[in-house]
Amino acid sequence: MQRHDIEIVGLVSPYRTSEASEVPGPYDPTFVAEIARAYEAAGYDRVLVGQNAKSADSLVTATWVAAATTRLKLMVAHRPGFIAPTMAARAFATLDQFSGGRAGVHVITAFSDIETRCDGDYLTKDERYRRSNEYVRIMRRVWAGEMPCDHEGDWYRFENAGSEVRPLASGVPVFWAGTSPLALQFGAELADVYAFGPGSVSQIAQQVDTVRAEAAKHGRNPRTSMSMRLVVADSDEAAWARADDLLRGIVARQAAHGALGRDLGKAAEEVTAKAAQADDAAADPCLWTGLTRATQGRLQVMCLVGSPDTLVQALLRYRAVGIDNFLITGFDWLADTHCIGTEIGPELRRLAA
Repeated sequence: MQRHDIEIVGLVSPYRTSEASEVPGPYDPTFVAEIARAYEAAGYDRVLVGQNAKSADSLVTATWVAAATTRLKLMVAHRPGFIAPTMAARAFATLDQFSGGRAGVHVITAFSDIETRCDGDYLTKDERYRRSNEYVRIMRRVWAGEMPCDHEGDWYRFENAGSEVRPLASGVPVFWAGTSPLALQFGAELADVYAFGPGSVSQIAQQVDTVRAEAAKHGRNPRTSMSMRLVVADSDEAAWARADDLLRGIVARQAAHGALGRDLGKAAEEVTAKAAQADDAAADPCLWTGLTRATQGRLQVMCLVGSPDTLVQALLRYRAVGIDNFLITGFDWLADTHCIGTEIGPELRRLAA
């Protein structure tokens, strides 16, 4: 199986504080541009512009990020079902043109019914994945320049669609996530990059093997991505002391402001169970799930803890089981971004080559 070059990916935050800060910070649009430029300066390849049921609009934010940078590629979270796929295709093609070919769409089908119902979507998870499958296929027809583009499917019907703007390349890269049978089926057929949440090496290895086997049925070999938070310091001892401080901050913030994180219902229970299994199964002493467990899964914050050298070795274990993109961020946004980008990223790339 062909191996892909590594990509280092960040996460754009509109807050100068992190989840572990004792006092939550205000929404700060100026920080969006600042952290984007920091990722670019530190050598990151791409950034995720996230989306949830309460967050700022991801496409508008991505446009601001693109304007603030010159090289940094985008991974823009987008939930199918709230605007027509033809409109979404034009929006992402426009972003791609303005950014010089840096657009990417992360299709978020949402694993929590609570999240989708905030915006009036009462479909089941399986129904949402079927809709996302049709949605992506329509976007790709528009990006390919098919005009007139007519369609009558299970979820969408339109006539004479098209777009006067197309992506600079053959299309916009599609990121996909999910572990349900339909998520795997459609993602194996569609995804340019299959994205996994955090987990132990053994958990991630199993997910990578499943996706690769399913994709091979279609003659495909998508890239894979994994997200993980890093608690980094000059030494392993200092990093674990910092982890203890972060946990104290979470506990203090919850005591002062109530439960931290998003109400995910059953999905939070699944996250907590995964964290417990990671702890039980982890051969990696760097893996830490304390923040996930402290918030009962409302925060999906698994961490690797250690010095830069230790963290490089930890990430190489994920590389060995097939991870190509590393979505790795810290907790002190600017300082950790610089450290990860300049001390961890280059060595990870060198040793993985």
